[in-house]
Amino acid sequence: MKSRLHATAAALAVAVGAALPAVSAAQSTGWQMPYERGFWGHAGLSLGAAELDVTCPAGSPCDTKEQAFRAFAGGRFNNAIGGEIGYIRFGDFQRGGGETDVEGIDLTLIAGIPFGNNWSVFGKLGGLYSSVDVAGTAPGLLTGKENGWGWRAGLGVQMGITDNWAIRADLDRYRIAAPGGDEDIDTFLIGAQYTFR
Repeated sequence: MKSRLHATAAALAVAVGAALPAVSAAQSTGWQMPYERGFWGHAGLSLGAAELDVTCPAGSPCDTKEQAFRAFAGGRFNNAIGGEIGYIRFGDFQRGGGETDVEGIDLTLIAGIPFGNNWSVFGKLGGLYSSVDVAGTAPGLLTGKENGWGWRAGLGVQMGITDNWAIRADLDRYRIAAPGGDEDIDTFLIGAQYTFR
């Protein structure tokens, strides 16, 4: 299943890459719908920290914090509502004498308030298809692989540097499907976003 997730992420990257030349000349004005030119209006990459919200098995080393990254692309239905798709790698969390490996693909609806030159504050709500692989030797730790859908929500701010480039900060919570039940991961990511105009 992990190879299928990697193949999907690779296909997403190729599709976005193929679409970028077609949309780079599109001017985003007014209240556009997804079938109009310019919907795929931005792409970016963010790096930061992820924290797995779990109880660690007693008597074994445990580190529920890890470095994470997310690649994303999206656009706007109008100047307040948009959508985004992304691939996120949460990392390999050390717990229970092994690793908990987590990654996923998310689909997100974005609603925000634009202001200034390429600035906005926005909220996010959507879904995450996660792949979780838990290995370890601690008693009581449920191991194995699990894939499935969960929700994701968050807040973000986009701070324009130029008309096209912006720094973006995102604070998110993801619900992942894990062996034995769902778990939460919190992330704080900072990255660069390019808007096609």
